[in-house]
Amino acid sequence: MLDIKSKQKLIDLLFSSGAINFPKAKASANLPYEIKLQYLTSQPKILHFTAKLLWSVIKKETFDLVAGPYTDIPLATTIALEYNWPMIFIRGERKDHGMGKLIEGNYSTDQKVIVVDEEVRDPADTLQLLGRLEGSGLNIVGIYVLVDRGLGAIEAIKSKGFKCEAMITLNDIFVRLFETGKISPDQLNQAKKYFQNKRITSSI
Repeated sequence: MLDIKSKQKLIDLLFSSGAINFPKAKASANLPYEIKLQYLTSQPKILHFTAKLLWSVIKKETFDLVAGPYTDIPLATTIALEYNWPMIFIRGERKDHGMGKLIEGNYSTDQKVIVVDEEVRDPADTLQLLGRLEGSGLNIVGIYVLVDRGLGAIEAIKSKGFKCEAMITLNDIFVRLFETGKISPDQLNQAKKYFQNKRITSSI
């Protein structure tokens, strides 16, 4: 999706913002790494850069609307505002007041939609959101996310027939931070061991 230099710069910025963190404490209770993409909301310059990179990829698609899940409106909104592109967002549940819509915004049946999200946390939740788009008569061109944690979530979405791509992977993050000296060999080994155990647990 992205060239190597763009990936490296994105990872560097996410690390400097605290969105990617490798705690130095060695207490067993501490996770070897943390990814908190919600930090982007408080980092407008990095959010703008991320949106720019994502747009460089999705602009190659043919679509009418950008859609943001209710959990990740800032990234989709930044793209919509920066590139003057119509946006809708998908609610997690119906409102108790008003018209009780699950899709907010101005759209028409058969329009093509690109879904933008930080990551696929739970494939079942993502599939439910995609079902709401399709149930509203919209055609999903693809789902584009910022990070793939490598736990099979993206593969689960693809297995249902949807196009789903990530800008960077967990391995990209590990390699870049180790090569630039931001994490030690010990931190890298701990992170890899934790990831391997997490992946095994996720597949059960």
